[in-house]
Amino acid sequence: MTAFWLLAAAGILLTYALFWWSLRHAPSASGTANELASVLDAHRQRRRELELELKEGKIDTDQFHQLITEMDRDLLDLTASTSSSEPPDTWKGVLPVFATLAALPLVALSLYFTLGRPDLIDLSSSSRSEMASTPSRGQANAPSLDAAIQGLRKRLEANPGSIEDWVLLARAYQATGRSQLALETYRQALKLAPDNPDIQLFYAEALARSQGDASDGESQRLIRSVLERFPHHPRALWLAGLTALQNNELEEAEQYWQRLLDQMPPNSDARRQLTAVMQKAGMNPTGTVETNNGQAATAGVQVTVTLSPRLASQANPEQKVYIFARAADGPPMPLAIVQKRVRDLPVTVELDDSMAMMPQMKLSNFNRIVIGARVAKSGNAQGSAGDLEGWSKPFSTEQNKTISVVIDQVRS
Repeated sequence: MTAFWLLAAAGILLTYALFWWSLRHAPSASGTANELASVLDAHRQRRRELELELKEGKIDTDQFHQLITEMDRDLLDLTASTSSSEPPDTWKGVLPVFATLAALPLVALSLYFTLGRPDLIDLSSSSRSEMASTPSRGQANAPSLDAAIQGLRKRLEANPGSIEDWVLLARAYQATGRSQLALETYRQALKLAPDNPDIQLFYAEALARSQGDASDGESQRLIRSVLERFPHHPRALWLAGLTALQNNELEEAEQYWQRLLDQMPPNSDARRQLTAVMQKAGMNPTGTVETNNGQAATAGVQVTVTLSPRLASQANPEQKVYIFARAADGPPMPLAIVQKRVRDLPVTVELDDSMAMMPQMKLSNFNRIVIGARVAKSGNAQGSAGDLEGWSKPFSTEQNKTISVVIDQVRS
């Protein structure tokens, strides 16, 4: 606490010192001399311009002498006022300034002890660190969202016909867990745009979440209404599939989501995520990746496999070697697999879409894959302890190059 007051006093003294210097720093005489020189230069320049205009016939002799007389009179007035002016009194007005400077700290302290939290000054550094490291739940997001909500309310008071602001306000309410306010706000937006499919779907989703049931009757009616008018609406297809899945209508859910999947760009993150969701739900998503010419693309990669000399003595020439590819970020199921023998090593093979065990589990359906090679001592392709293995680093399926894999590990 002592350090705080010392720092505050030092700051006040520094401010006073700056004020004192400013008050005592009188303007120098050189400034006045420079000003007078500038006036004389301007007078001479204007006189030369008038002489030139007289010579060119732009003004006559009477006009010339009249203008010169006026200029000389103005010059005399300026020089007289400059020479007769006294240096400014640097002490003029000092008393009110010092009175203000003396009153400011007293007013600040009074306000601080009345409205502030002087008790926090005594907090130890460890206590402050603990308070800083343990923010309350939602502390980071709640103030900004609340401020956004207040701002949207004010904008809607000024412009209640803004559909976009009503939707933004409803979504802000959803984000802060105020579901009933969100529903009321969506209804207000629907009054302004009753046929807007996006607002209808936002409202349907909020309604289902508030009741904890996506199969709510009104929610389903809105989703179906949108699909009747917009059969390929992505959000409507997603919500329709989700509703069907919650109603244990797996085939209907798969139909909706397959229609959504067919619209997604090949090898996109959204497509992979939806494919994973469908597979987890027990569905069989289908679809091929197409090239720019509309031809079905077949991904393939060449793989060269060698056995490390360090492990050569642990392998039998007749043992099976499985060379396979699988998704770097996805299910562990092989996308393509080739079987060889240890005696065939080193060997180069090609893995491609024709080796897929399921239509949706192809190399071309994944952006990044890894290549593995395994000497299966037990003969089991899935691998077991004691098998010899080697792995490549993850790489893009768009890279047309040969991947080298060295079998140099013992599976534990």
